[in-house]
Amino acid sequence: MKNGFKKALSIAFLSVVFSTVDYQAEIQPIFNANCMGCHEGGYSGGLQLGSYSELMAGGNSGNTVVAGDHSSSNLWVRVDNGSMPPNGELTVDEINLIAQWIDEGALENP
Repeated sequence: MKNGFKKALSIAFLSVVFSTVDYQAEIQPIFNANCMGCHEGGYSGGLQLGSYSELMAGGNSGNTVVAGDHSSSNLWVRVDNGSMPPNGELTVDEINLIAQWIDEGALENP
């Protein structure tokens, strides 16, 4: 049992180290392409998505991201249920990437 736990922990550690989502290269471009029409300058819900710090500051509904828990993050809930963005669709891969980034801790720099 002890060795199995160590092995599982090692696998989990290696998967995080080698598959970390890069916010600037992978997440911000999703926002730039799909969200900035409404979320630049805080026009929609007081949420600005032009930078990591703006995203993490949240909007009128409070925190947008719960680091480590995508299912409790308003950002992921809204993109997963299709309510955001209202005039465009995110791909399943983009939605999954956002979930992975949040679950990895929602870091600005991997």
